[in-house]
Amino acid sequence: MTHRYIGKTGLRVSPICLGTMTFGTQADKKEAFKIMDKAFEQGINFFDTAELYPVPPSGELVGLTEEIVGEWMASKPRDSLIIASKVSGAANGWFVPPTRHGYTAIDRFHIEKAVEGSLKRLKTDYIDLYQMHWPDTIVPIEESMEAFDRLVQSGKVRYLGTSNDTAYGTTKALMKSEQHGYARFQSIQNNFSLLNRRFLDELKTVCQKE
Repeated sequence: MTHRYIGKTGLRVSPICLGTMTFGTQADKKEAFKIMDKAFEQGINFFDTAELYPVPPSGELVGLTEEIVGEWMASKPRDSLIIASKVSGAANGWFVPPTRHGYTAIDRFHIEKAVEGSLKRLKTDYIDLYQMHWPDTIVPIEESMEAFDRLVQSGKVRYLGTSNDTAYGTTKALMKSEQHGYARFQSIQNNFSLLNRRFLDELKTVCQKE
């Protein structure tokens, strides 16, 4: 399988990223291991998870997917894998993630708390791509980007990304990173399919230019 770089990063990944959000609900640990083993055998080295998973989200199971992925990772050379995870944001008010008892502010304290939890569950000392799962419209973006930058500078995170964000929010985050010299978002993970083409109108130009 041909691999490629993510944007301007040094992360060389398979063009297919294996999502893991159902590991722990629809797929138990044994089935999840089979899926990841098969993907790895076929050349997939890019795996995406989140502190919120599995879905449907519940306070009892939150973090279980990362635990399953972490246990599987232990049998593989760490540098053979590119692991992406996410810190839960506020979901724009339509959904309250059960992580941290429903308090999901993207501020210094909770970003640090989230990454420490993910590192422990994944049984690793760094995450290759750490993403903001949803933007936080209350916490100033400067505070969020400063906190993310600290993770990069500490070595806990290699690169940053965002998810479920708008063109405005993504551009503002990039602008603040440039102004303050912070590590910047290198990727965006939004819904894009035959049924949802909004990316082409709202984010395509941002991704091409930035």
